[in-house]
Amino acid sequence: MHRYRLWTRLTQWIILIPLMFCMVPLASAAPALLGTTCINQQGVIIASIPLQGGKFVCQSVVKITQANLYVIDFKNTSTIARFQHEIFRDGDLKDNLSEEKDLLSILKGGLSGNEHNPFMLRHGRTVSLNPGTYRLVTWVQSPYYLTAPTLSITDLASYQQQSNISAATSLLLLGILLGLFIYYAALGALPGHLTERMYAIFIFGNLVFHAAALGAFNQFFHWHWFYLTGLPLLIANLAYVSFICHLLGINQFHRPRLYQLSLIASSLLIALIVLGMIFPDWMLEMSRTGIVIFLAFGLFCGARLSMQRQIIAQLYLLATLGFGVLGMMAISAADATQHIFTIEQLGLFAVTIHAILLSLLVAYKLNRLHHEKEQLLVELQNTRSLALTDRLTGIPNRHALENKLLKLPLHGCLMFLDMDNLKYLNDQFGHETGDMLLTLFSRILNDKLSEYGQLYRLGGDEFAILCHEDDVEWCQHQLEYTHMQLHKEGFAGVGASMGIVFAHEATTTDALLRIADKRMYENKRIRKNRKEMMQVLHP
Repeated sequence: MHRYRLWTRLTQWIILIPLMFCMVPLASAAPALLGTTCINQQGVIIASIPLQGGKFVCQSVVKITQANLYVIDFKNTSTIARFQHEIFRDGDLKDNLSEEKDLLSILKGGLSGNEHNPFMLRHGRTVSLNPGTYRLVTWVQSPYYLTAPTLSITDLASYQQQSNISAATSLLLLGILLGLFIYYAALGALPGHLTERMYAIFIFGNLVFHAAALGAFNQFFHWHWFYLTGLPLLIANLAYVSFICHLLGINQFHRPRLYQLSLIASSLLIALIVLGMIFPDWMLEMSRTGIVIFLAFGLFCGARLSMQRQIIAQLYLLATLGFGVLGMMAISAADATQHIFTIEQLGLFAVTIHAILLSLLVAYKLNRLHHEKEQLLVELQNTRSLALTDRLTGIPNRHALENKLLKLPLHGCLMFLDMDNLKYLNDQFGHETGDMLLTLFSRILNDKLSEYGQLYRLGGDEFAILCHEDDVEWCQHQLEYTHMQLHKEGFAGVGASMGIVFAHEATTTDALLRIADKRMYENKRIRKNRKEMMQVLHP
């Protein structure tokens, strides 16, 4: 029974599979572009168009099997200054008259041309062709080529779908680079943010080059000149070396060998900039060499410092390796058969991913620096607090008082206090008892003063109070209350002498302290004489 069901299912699938293939609509026959031959200005046949620029003419045979609207484009590159497609009916041309008669269409365009571009960031041109064989003659001219241009012909529907995806992706990537540039340019404008400044220059150079190479300037701003657009890329390479040094902490004092290597890399890049200005047709080749130089320098520095377990260097090494892999993929895709993305768009993708990764790395470093700064501020604040606090009593000390006296308002008042009989307690009962008295005295009086005054311990048995001149009597009452509380706690005969001076009585801090100290000792003598008199009257 089970075998019967198994064979039944297999029979059903065997019958359904051919039916499924029959139900799928057959794809229309794609146009074929055959036998492309290119000739340079000297009339010499060449295998491929060189990257150093020039004017070339290519001839191809186009075979059309279905009447439709077709798009002629360069499937792998957009860095072309001018081009012209001439479509002829197939046939042997004997003279110029027959050539003009067989000419069906002339299609022009390019980054330096004024012609309207019907497709976003692409060089596609539409032509209506009936079944048959045609001859396509293409003239191309450019100061340099990012890769050898390769012709393609596609039906309009397929081309529109592909060009929409590629254009949307390119605009998104350019927008990301623009946003990163604005952010880091604003951040780099602040003092002390040289890393972000160099990074902004690196992003800007790549943004200008890719926007020009893809035709964004031509499309949106009608900027038709791009002869030296490789120069910002060379400057970006130079800024990248400086960016690496600041990111990884490489300077003449810290890691001097790597710093010397950075000087060599920078010198080579400066030489490439000079050569690129002298030989503009080779500028793009100079830019390629510059990328190799800064990538080699960055990988070496990242690997060297990663072995020292530096987290920033390790993260940078990963980001650079990712950029290198994407860059190699973009270069190897130059001769790809698919034409949904050009090499300029693949390069833009690699640069944008690298820029995003580096942005995350810079943000991580800034966050670490901010965290370390906060920790240092907390430690500094704790140290400052310890330096301004009396360890025994926990109230501000003499240094804190001197800082406050520098900003003492005219209505301020300084009160000096000197405790009585502390030395007697230390001698008779030990320093632990004396410390207990100091702690109890400062706690009770400081709590009673509240917001009307601040108690300070100057050292030993000396204290001070800062208050408003209108609160002097209040502070005196709180001192008397503290005396009574100390007596209740068993510290009989303990008190404090007081010397009061007002801010308007002296012009300097030292003068205030001298007056307060003098008056405090006068009050101590008065209190001592009064106590002795009371002992005589009441023996």
